[in-house]
Amino acid sequence: MPKPHALVALRRRYGLLAAKGNAQAMYNLGRMHERGEGGPEDAVEARRLYRLAAAQGHADAQFRLGVMHWHAEGGPEDCAETRRLFGLA
Repeated sequence: MPKPHALVALRRRYGLLAAKGNAQAMYNLGRMHERGEGGPEDAVEARRLYRLAAAQGHADAQFRLGVMHWHAEGGPEDCAETRRLFGLA
């Protein structure tokens, strides 16, 4: 496991890349927000980042977003959206 200060730097770096539209960075940053790595846990932000990456066809983001919809993490439960996202992933 990386040291806490390294996670903060990594989270910042992913943020810069995500702001430029990098889907992998959006997914990685979403995972960090979901897990509380390098900063506070934030399911709403994780869900937003997964949505952006999923829209670019990122299969892992589509899957994680589907899981978040299934468990109502960071937003309302939506079983139909879960099925749709799992079908894409």
